[in-house]
Amino acid sequence: MSYKILNGPLDPDEREAYIQRKIHACEDGYREVPFKDPVMGILSELKRPMKYIDNYVEPWLTPTPPPDMLFMLTVENFVTFIDSNGCLDYANELTQKVKGDVLPEMPVLVGVDHSLSGGVITALCEEYGGENMRLVVFDSHFDFIPPTIRCGLLQYDVENNPETKFSPNDPYIYNRPDSYNADSFLSYIAQIVPMENIYVVGVSDYPPKVAEEINDERVKRYVEFYKGTESSGVHVIKKEDIQKNFYEVGSILSRTDLPFTYVSVDVDVCANTSIKGARFLDYFGITHRDLYGLISWILKSKSKIIGIDFMEFDVYNAGTSSSGRLDKTYSIMAESLRRMLPIK
Repeated sequence: MSYKILNGPLDPDEREAYIQRKIHACEDGYREVPFKDPVMGILSELKRPMKYIDNYVEPWLTPTPPPDMLFMLTVENFVTFIDSNGCLDYANELTQKVKGDVLPEMPVLVGVDHSLSGGVITALCEEYGGENMRLVVFDSHFDFIPPTIRCGLLQYDVENNPETKFSPNDPYIYNRPDSYNADSFLSYIAQIVPMENIYVVGVSDYPPKVAEEINDERVKRYVEFYKGTESSGVHVIKKEDIQKNFYEVGSILSRTDLPFTYVSVDVDVCANTSIKGARFLDYFGITHRDLYGLISWILKSKSKIIGIDFMEFDVYNAGTSSSGRLDKTYSIMAESLRRMLPIK
């Protein structure tokens, strides 16, 4: 199957430190940023001239906004964008782009905010039928969690963890509406792809035993939602499962009766072990060798890959040098793509 590469530069990260880094880098002319767009980093590693389809994103919402947009870079503006379902608007636009400009060729999305993947997946569900598609998501995080539950967990952390990264005075961990975003988009996708067709591989945020013993309503809601989603059919494959039973996990990924497969890679699945170029570095992920190996198991199945994405790149760390070591985020993800596509 031939393919087309899509650029997905949506980056509405609301963290204050992340926003300040964008502002300082812009004022410095982005001199330390190897590629202003992740798709360019991937294409540079593929070492062949390739065109890609651009997707318009308002400049202030990109990874490297222009100087005249710096006034827009505030926590309040990003929060407003997310809470008003701005991510869903962009995902819906991408659905139409894929249907109009890509299909019947295979879409390959490279970008930042994982919520955009939902736009491609939706287009493919409309084309092939969600009931016919297996969705394999490599991710350190379980992207089913709505903001109301996520924020409750943050509030508990503020109140009980002396080393918390969050402030009790931060208004944005309170009273957030549920929305479609990078933390929750799979809950929306589960409405069009049967839960038993979804595999989330490499998660590190699975509720530990100690969480089940905490007598706090906010923690209970998180645990119950997470495990309830799993009980509804979603296949949750933890990082520890891969480390302890690699061949068993591989065997699971190699077996399916579904005719089509979509592979989504959040690059943080390899965070801190093989790469540093992910937006979130809160966990130690699997190694890139494990990722390659699991991809090979997927390819052993008779299910045809009809879509791929690589998301959650951090352009400020990806491909940079630190302490004499070059980050290999782009090269590792390009190699992962190469293994799934006929790229020489």
